[in-house]
Amino acid sequence: MRAFFSRLPLALLGAFIGAITQLLWLSHHGWGEAAVRLPAGAVGGGVVFWLLGELLAWPARRKGRDFWGWVARFWPFVFRAAFWRVVTAGWLVLLVGFGAGLYVYSTRAWPYPIVQQLEAWFQGEGNTTWEEKLANDLDIVPSRHLVTMDFKAPGNREYQNLEGLPIRSRRLPPRMYLSPDAPKMYRVIFGAFDFDDKRYGVVLLGPDGKVKHLWKPSQEDVPWEHRDDANVFPHGFDIGPDGSIYVAYDNGNSLTKYDWCGNLVWRLRGGYHHSITLGDDGTLWVWGPTADNPMRKDCLVQIEASSGKILKIIPLQAVVDANPGLDIMGIRQLDEHSRSTWVLDGGGKWHPNDIDPLPKDLAPHYPGFKAGDLLLSLRSVDLVMVMDPVTLKVKWWRQGQTRRQHDPDWNQRGTITVFDNNMHRGVSRIIEIDPKTYKSKVLLPGAKYNFYSHIQGKHQMLPDGGMLITSPQQGRVFEVDKNGKVVFEFLNTYDDKNRFLSVSEAKALPLDYFKELPKCE
Repeated sequence: MRAFFSRLPLALLGAFIGAITQLLWLSHHGWGEAAVRLPAGAVGGGVVFWLLGELLAWPARRKGRDFWGWVARFWPFVFRAAFWRVVTAGWLVLLVGFGAGLYVYSTRAWPYPIVQQLEAWFQGEGNTTWEEKLANDLDIVPSRHLVTMDFKAPGNREYQNLEGLPIRSRRLPPRMYLSPDAPKMYRVIFGAFDFDDKRYGVVLLGPDGKVKHLWKPSQEDVPWEHRDDANVFPHGFDIGPDGSIYVAYDNGNSLTKYDWCGNLVWRLRGGYHHSITLGDDGTLWVWGPTADNPMRKDCLVQIEASSGKILKIIPLQAVVDANPGLDIMGIRQLDEHSRSTWVLDGGGKWHPNDIDPLPKDLAPHYPGFKAGDLLLSLRSVDLVMVMDPVTLKVKWWRQGQTRRQHDPDWNQRGTITVFDNNMHRGVSRIIEIDPKTYKSKVLLPGAKYNFYSHIQGKHQMLPDGGMLITSPQQGRVFEVDKNGKVVFEFLNTYDDKNRFLSVSEAKALPLDYFKELPKCE
């Protein structure tokens, strides 16, 4: 009996730690296994600590010391009033802390934003562990911008290293395949490149596949509080005929215009994100904030491209209010007896990710729409829709034909093409929807091209019937001709362990796209 009671304190400590460990696991993976895991954790922890005690007791016994006798000294403390005062105070602190935590999580009250950031840091934002995050933040490895892809190059393609980039020695050069049958045009790529002095880059490739020009955007020089480049994600890009580029970042707080020479033209503060579209009227459409809340992200913002002047801000809630008979945007709610509450986890209410104004030259292909109508994508609700930016009336919508999609586009065929991420189903695809008949078909099946990006993604229909696809979570851009043959591929290789740096967006530009480019010093 003495042996049992001498070992009990250490076993109880192990049981407590084992149960706490299982509680942490269940909080991240769901509570469905709680009835099994909690008892198993307690028993397992108790046994492990008991065996650990036996291992420690053995060398102590050889030296003539009584390890278990020392552990048994715990019991006299149990019968002291001071011990129970400490235990009671500890439990009160735990109960108060637990209650405060429930209140903060249920009401999203302060300090919920801080807790959420810490939680995201430890859990691993961007599919990174906290160890990888630490390596990234110390600039040892750019872990937040690395993706893994098991890529085997087909035998009929010869890949070359892309030379002429000022990359760091810790990464391999990007690889590229350019078929002789590829159309003669510029290709511009925005993404993480791990340059000597900057994390991001915009690389312009000539029709011969060689680097023609380079920009190095950054938000680290903004005059307000911000995350550094290692902790934001390039997402939002366009380029104008004058050689100016426009860039934004997920988790960033800036939208910036640079000229052809990389000089800052203007910069706006705010949580602009996902996509930037330069319209034929000289304005930009981008998802971003209101004037009084620079970190709000659910507003359609129209900006004068030349000056950076904000022309219009449309909160998505205003679109909901303008269409009271249409509830396509309200399905991510939990219904109670007296109210419905939004489900904010997993992307938020709507997770808007694209705005595409209908160009004047394409408007004749879309009866029922007019030039300037906005084509929108709301990822969380699998929704693609067209709205009038003046009346805010929804003219057309389609829901459920895609899964967590990005980048719906107009085209010369009078249809709407969409980058269908097809999240958690192992293969992405490009689909086409006829707005007149609502029928859809797959234009590019992902399985054939080993194509899958569960988040992000862009595509572009080309004049010759081909297609340019950006697969960010593979660090890859590839182009197919009208027959489905791959004629161009860019792999943002990081090392020989199937790791690649993510790319955000690629665009194909005709050779006469640029006008009167300035000379840079």
